[in-house]
Amino acid sequence: MQEAGCKRQDARGKRQDASCILPGLQYNAVVHKQWRVMAIVIVWIVFGAANLLRAGMTVYIAPALAEYPPSLSLPLLAGVYGLWGVVFLAAALIAWRRKSTGGALGLALAYQAMLWIISLISYRSEYARSLWPRDLLLTFIFLGLVALLAGRKQAQ
Repeated sequence: MQEAGCKRQDARGKRQDASCILPGLQYNAVVHKQWRVMAIVIVWIVFGAANLLRAGMTVYIAPALAEYPPSLSLPLLAGVYGLWGVVFLAAALIAWRRKSTGGALGLALAYQAMLWIISLISYRSEYARSLWPRDLLLTFIFLGLVALLAGRKQAQ
């Protein structure tokens, strides 16, 4: 039986419109997409600022680590984090202007791959390596969040 306001059903008779579930509440795909784009823009701005902060902190902490040489040079790490900061801020601007979440998951995967490469080649302490399970969980949470926000359906 079709409820009032439900106009579309798929081949199996299941309702396709959200207004069929909650009568009076219309699902607007364009508004939903705008919220997803805004959320991705906010995530990219936060990660861009965090990476620029990381890059700036290397200059501040370098004198304290003068007697303890790290695996990777601090100027190299500052450059990598600075580059990612700029990339995230540029991605936020592009997503905002295009009103699209396209490429968000690819960017998130590339960023996480870079973080894991740095972890694998530069962490020498046992304590840093003991945090890898936590880091793996945070990686999955971050990628899941971006995948959820990016979504597969793109409103036209």
